[in-house]
Amino acid sequence: MKNIIFIFPLLFIFELIFGVSGTMIMVGGVAIRHILFILSFIALYGYTLYHLIANKIKLFSIKKGSFFGSFNRMDIFAVVFEASMLLSMTIIPYIKGTNLHYAYSEVFDSAAVFSLYFAISYLIKEKQIDMNKLLSYLKILIFLFAVEHLVLYFGQEANAHFIANFFSAFTELVGGNGIVQKVVLGHGGYTRVMFNTSIYFLVGFFIFFYQFSRNKWYDYIFLAVEILAMLSTMTKSLWFGAAGAAVFVGSAIFIYGIKIDKRLSLKIVSTVVFMIVLIISSDKIIFDGCVSIRMTNAFVTESDDEGNLNDDMAQLDKEGAAMSNSIKLVQISKLLDKWKDSPIIGYGYGSYVEGYLRSEEAPFSYEMQFFALLMKIGILGMAVWIVFFIAQFIYILRNSKKNYEHIISWLFLLISVVICVQTNPLLISFTGMSVILFLSLMTIHIALEEKNDYICCNGSI
Repeated sequence: MKNIIFIFPLLFIFELIFGVSGTMIMVGGVAIRHILFILSFIALYGYTLYHLIANKIKLFSIKKGSFFGSFNRMDIFAVVFEASMLLSMTIIPYIKGTNLHYAYSEVFDSAAVFSLYFAISYLIKEKQIDMNKLLSYLKILIFLFAVEHLVLYFGQEANAHFIANFFSAFTELVGGNGIVQKVVLGHGGYTRVMFNTSIYFLVGFFIFFYQFSRNKWYDYIFLAVEILAMLSTMTKSLWFGAAGAAVFVGSAIFIYGIKIDKRLSLKIVSTVVFMIVLIISSDKIIFDGCVSIRMTNAFVTESDDEGNLNDDMAQLDKEGAAMSNSIKLVQISKLLDKWKDSPIIGYGYGSYVEGYLRSEEAPFSYEMQFFALLMKIGILGMAVWIVFFIAQFIYILRNSKKNYEHIISWLFLLISVVICVQTNPLLISFTGMSVILFLSLMTIHIALEEKNDYICCNGSI
């Protein structure tokens, strides 16, 4: 029965990665992502209840061995984190006069996704879910997703309508019951393949680091495809997320390798060299120098004609980057000005700066994530986020003192996500919150695995 029930969460994960916006398939006017989430929620909490009844485990008792009695410090922090989201979705918007419909539209999906934590963490602790098998499943999906990126990139390079035709053909395949993914090319029309679910490439890198000492030759094929797919997004925030954290993690693993295992140290150095050579060579051979051009223009705010920008693409990208960066600077100023009028609790999710909208459909959506969150949930809400992740890190350190490989990998993913979402509204969404959920569940798994309390069960997912 367990294997049948867990089909729904596995399908939900599949759709989360490949479904892009979540509306690629609509059933009776409802997005397939919402349907799969509801089925997953029922399956996970239903099986949790079944496990409690079958094993005569009390639900509401606080004694050890009961459902609530099994709560550890991380579960309590998770309750506070979830409650904070709900508070900023309901009470605070009501008090501040923020449109409650907007508040619901912005954060309900995120709160719903994170609510799965309590059932999944319990099942992990009860050895009913095998996170190692789940990592293998995710690795396969992310690899296929990376391959899809490359197919779309090379197809678009050969035919200017390839990506548009791809999504149109998919919509026809499902009988027209879907919303076609919008194709967003680079400034001036250069090819880029970027979806909000492309953030899962950071999870792919995490899995590679997490299993680093056990990686085989074919895992480097996975790494190479991941790198090329990430470059094909032509998205600087994603690159900074991976590269910025990689410097920290690479240094830490290097030190660990020198102290513990020289052969591991050599493997780390070889991997770093492999990644650098692949990025530089693919930029020249595959991406026509677009990667280096994008990085060169990362922080420009003026689009003058000085320098060595001799080709149209470089100049167009510089103009686009200057325009984008200028907008972001103005956005920071506007968001801070509004925040100052309610610095402690903010205005709640769904709030926005009057007279300064980035989207008519979602007026609460801003690229500068930190400043937008600060305006919406205030210092108190931001403190909950920060304390939640600090608590997770401390929990891992206390319960996983020997396996630095896992600790460093966890830090990699946390830092990568924090950097990546700063200039894109990716965090408060099904996608972003699912990564936060994954991080939190890995905290539980790493600690249990280190204690040898987590032994895989036959038949677990």
